[in-house]
Amino acid sequence: MMNARMLIVLALATVIVLALSIVLVNRSGDDPETAADRLLLPELKDRVNDIAALDIIGADGETVAQLRRDRERWRLREMHDHEASFRLIHDLLRDLVEAQRLEARTENPEWHARLGLADPGSGEGSGVAVRFPGAAFDGVIIGKSDPADIGRYARIEGESRSWLTDLDPELPTEAIGWLETAIMDIPAADIAAVSIRHPDGQTVELRPADEAGETWVLLDAPAEREVKPAWQLRQAASALAALGMEDVRPHKRVPDDAVEVRYRTRDGLDFNASLFAEDDAHWVRFTVAPAPKEADEEDERSARDEGEVGADDDESVIDAVAVDGRLSPWQYAISESRFERMTHRLEDLLEPGEGD
Repeated sequence: MMNARMLIVLALATVIVLALSIVLVNRSGDDPETAADRLLLPELKDRVNDIAALDIIGADGETVAQLRRDRERWRLREMHDHEASFRLIHDLLRDLVEAQRLEARTENPEWHARLGLADPGSGEGSGVAVRFPGAAFDGVIIGKSDPADIGRYARIEGESRSWLTDLDPELPTEAIGWLETAIMDIPAADIAAVSIRHPDGQTVELRPADEAGETWVLLDAPAEREVKPAWQLRQAASALAALGMEDVRPHKRVPDDAVEVRYRTRDGLDFNASLFAEDDAHWVRFTVAPAPKEADEEDERSARDEGEVGADDDESVIDAVAVDGRLSPWQYAISESRFERMTHRLEDLLEPGEGD
């Protein structure tokens, strides 16, 4: 039932990510044996797909991120074991596997700080460490970029020799930088209806006026008021497109004064969003369920006789359970602008009246 975009973005496709399947690439063009001799972390080459834990230690000596592989996903301890960014982890491990020692640099510990390779937490000139808990080899300290911008300096922890390498990994310095911040990406074209219900009972209903979902209409608008242009209504309908988070926490409770919004997809799922402001942030919690069937009993019986109902119903339930299982355990902090798009009042969608 769900279209390909939703399956991919919601990470519900059957994807095996336990094995990173990183392949060593000879970037230097040298003889393979020579390139292998220059590897910064030769022990990592044959073990990279077995790595199940990474620790990122900041220059101040504090742990930035504890990343742990759990079944088919990487998770971030500092963010309540929420899903971590697979792309960042994959790219970091790939870069470390392929990293080449280009030139030897100082062995003098007193000069390590000049290269940004002093031990994390030792003061000015400290580097960022990437460690492999449970592995039989040491971590690596990554320092400054060289003046020619060829790469970055690096040093194996516990060793005094430093190196100029071709390594230049992306290393976020805050835990949230390691988080998978994408929540979902459902464009207006995939939405069949939007219903916004406020705590005071006011309800805003939006529906598409065409199959492409380009034009939207406001239901039950006051006869004496002009509705804002259709493209502005469409902004409310596209609120789930490229939706990302700024923070995340486990779901506990939703305040009684939350705004309740239902996005019904053309694939037959209801994305129910509870939105509220709390702790100087704007939060949303999602639940997902199959949309109720609207066919009358005779049409439903006829479709069942022709074998057209049961399979779709089963798919809708499976999709809903899978997506709900990923979203409902969490509350996501979203941007204020996105929060406002999801919680429009009737007045927000009407042109100013006389005297306004």
